[in-house]
Amino acid sequence: MRTVGARTEIIDHFPVYGDDGFIKVPDLGPDAFALVVFHDGEVAQVNVDISQIPGSPGEYRLAFTPAQAGFYEIEVAYEAGKQVYAEQYEVTEAIVMGGSRPPGWGA
Repeated sequence: MRTVGARTEIIDHFPVYGDDGFIKVPDLGPDAFALVVFHDGEVAQVNVDISQIPGSPGEYRLAFTPAQAGFYEIEVAYEAGKQVYAEQYEVTEAIVMGGSRPPGWGA
């Protein structure tokens, strides 16, 4: 699980293998994947971009930007529900504590 800030683009990558489990499957478009994104255990409507990484056949990039804090999980399936990739993210709000000066150093 990764920890990221809310409203920060998350970028991950994953390979897609054929039935033999060794040969990567190149040139898949976004429609070749079934995506489900969960936010705090509920299915969420989140825009996810998936594209092949240029120069890396069979390697794919996913990117999305969570709008609010919480626990996110993304599941990516290819070809009749075979799970290819799943990842979890803890999305937090930025916390600013105190000023930038140590105590006693003025206002």
